[in-house]
Amino acid sequence: MKGTMKYFVYNHHDFWQWPMGENGSINADVAFMWADWPFSREINMLRMLGKKVITYEHGFGSMWDYEVNNRNPISDGYLVLGQKSKESLMRAGVPEERILITGNPIYDDVKKTEHKGKRALYVALHWVGDRRDYNEEMYNSLREAYDFDWTLKLINKTTDFGTGKKWYNDVDGKILEDIKEKLPKYDMVFTPRASTFESFARLMGIPVYVVDEMETYKGPGEPNRIPMDYTFLKVGEDLPKQKKINDDDYIKRPSLNIEEILNWTKTL
Repeated sequence: MKGTMKYFVYNHHDFWQWPMGENGSINADVAFMWADWPFSREINMLRMLGKKVITYEHGFGSMWDYEVNNRNPISDGYLVLGQKSKESLMRAGVPEERILITGNPIYDDVKKTEHKGKRALYVALHWVGDRRDYNEEMYNSLREAYDFDWTLKLINKTTDFGTGKKWYNDVDGKILEDIKEKLPKYDMVFTPRASTFESFARLMGIPVYVVDEMETYKGPGEPNRIPMDYTFLKVGEDLPKQKKINDDDYIKRPSLNIEEILNWTKTL
């Protein structure tokens, strides 16, 4: 394809951080989607209209879903945060030439700082079902076990519980910008299941403790956790030393620009 490609974006959690492109898919040559396996009917329709479909990593670790949860990869191509996501997709059967490591502009300017205080953040489990009782029990256990200055992080007030300091993260859809602005003031993060939020913490040099190694919050058929060298914590025990993770393997920095992405898309 010659000339500049027109594209349309199906955004999710504001994770598409490149220019937004066309206002609709009709005039677009390519559609960038945050996932493909739940939208097979839409993807087939886009292909019938002669459009390419590219799935981008819409949250840290989301591309591992194909491997660890047996999803069916049906897009023409995949944009991933780093080498580890690429390797996981290849193990799931996606040819290497259909995968581009892009990083994401949202991570490019994140800096490490010192965190030696007692300001602790519990990132409540945001899951496929309501886990309010689980979160409340876990948070209370942590507060009883560790004499820290605690804050509870929730997506919004619909999942609220308990008392004390709280951080509601869904701010006019600008979730990622809110994380970058507020997270640096904390000294440690505790969570049952590491996710995009914790990827920012690691890049900022903030210790992350995963407090449910056995995934007791999971119900039958619910997704598995992505395999990483997590620092697991059994509540009540001394905080362990953080396991070393090479963040460069998981998140490419600096990220590619949209022109580089579109030029690669033309090769598919």
